[in-house]
Amino acid sequence: MQAVKTDKGYVSGAIIGESGNPVSIFRGIPYAAPPVGELRWKPPQPAAPWEDIRECTQYSAVSPQSTIPFPPSLPISEDCLYLNVVTPAKKPGEKLPVMVWMHGGGYYMGGGNDKIWNQHRLPLCGVVVVTITHRLGPIGLVAHPALTKESPNGVSGNYLFLDLIAALKWVQKNIASFGGDPDNVTIFGESGGGAKVSIMMTSPLAKGLFHRAICESGTASALAPGLPLAKVEDYGKTLFEKLGAKTLEEARQVPWEKIRDASQTMHIPRKRTAGEMLPPWDAAIDGWLLTDSPENLFQSGNINAVPLIVMATLGEVTNVPPLQIPFIIPDYINMIESVNKHGQKGYACIFDQVPANWRRDGFGSAHSTELTYVFGDWDNSSGWWQMIGMLAKTSGAKTEIPALDATDRKVSEAMMGYWTGFAKSGKPQHKGLPEWTEYSPTTDKYMYINGKAEMRSGFSRIASSS
Repeated sequence: MQAVKTDKGYVSGAIIGESGNPVSIFRGIPYAAPPVGELRWKPPQPAAPWEDIRECTQYSAVSPQSTIPFPPSLPISEDCLYLNVVTPAKKPGEKLPVMVWMHGGGYYMGGGNDKIWNQHRLPLCGVVVVTITHRLGPIGLVAHPALTKESPNGVSGNYLFLDLIAALKWVQKNIASFGGDPDNVTIFGESGGGAKVSIMMTSPLAKGLFHRAICESGTASALAPGLPLAKVEDYGKTLFEKLGAKTLEEARQVPWEKIRDASQTMHIPRKRTAGEMLPPWDAAIDGWLLTDSPENLFQSGNINAVPLIVMATLGEVTNVPPLQIPFIIPDYINMIESVNKHGQKGYACIFDQVPANWRRDGFGSAHSTELTYVFGDWDNSSGWWQMIGMLAKTSGAKTEIPALDATDRKVSEAMMGYWTGFAKSGKPQHKGLPEWTEYSPTTDKYMYINGKAEMRSGFSRIASSS
């Protein structure tokens, strides 16, 4: 595409992809003002307009965090409220389905700029892909009585989720210029990204900003169940004390590195796994962004109900390291039953594909193994297989290098077909693939993907029977 007009000014991008089949990528488009100085720990504010064409060919910095786990390393900065758009459209107004990716890494690690999220293959299935970078950890979630007092809404914390909402509002205003349809937006995410998706489904502030949802290996109620605002404020007071900051002005002047380092000594037990600890930064149940815990909101049906896919890997629900979350299955069923109350359909999936050499060595479908397949990396081109390879090696694989073959490509094409088919129609369907029927407690059916796709029964019993 040529230079594209947004509500703040024109942007130019770059061309990526295979010869004869290119897509356009726009990297580092600001969706809000830099949340620095006086804007630290405030809701996202509008980005400033620009006059000349803004060159969007380089990724932005990622939010302050402990480490950047995957190469290539990117700069870290509080100035991180940017998104990327990858589009196969040749001109504005094509009205392609939009898929907005919310990255994993809990609420304290990761970013939207990894090469894998911004590859060409998923967009080439006929969708516009948007990837988001936002505030994380104490920069994105800290609450404090002084912050609550200065807020016109009488709340604090939840800046991470307010960033996501700001990005979704940007999509509504601008995505048509990139060939996307603002009336057909699917949000999807894995692990902590799945938790973010579930928060969007339970926040009244996100109502109407998306039309379908996919949770891969994560929900808020399973991984980060939410805390009362007063409790998050208590953690904020402890953090300010560690920083030696007696006022908001002093706290806003502390370098982010010191905030990160001080917060790393603050942990709370995980909700359901004995002995495991998590940072204390969670969604605040504040009566504004969240009126109750996500689990209770799904239970009551007080949600933004849309067609829903829920997916787990077989390994993570049957105790394959590094993350065992068998309790996500009842969480998923609760979510599907909740959207059903509003007349929307839900679909369940278990993913179990692993490269053949790792499978022979005893490595199972651990947490995050589906990501390379969802984004079309069947030829080890994104760098993400390096992370999975390190995990495979620690779990018995003889080599970190996957022996990818035609089966891996077939599975990847099936995943992309189902995901983009769902984005297009609200039903995971694609020509040449088995029919995926909706989940109901009566049939208990789910799609099982391992070498091929097939419907099976017994979704509710997977974790207990394996």
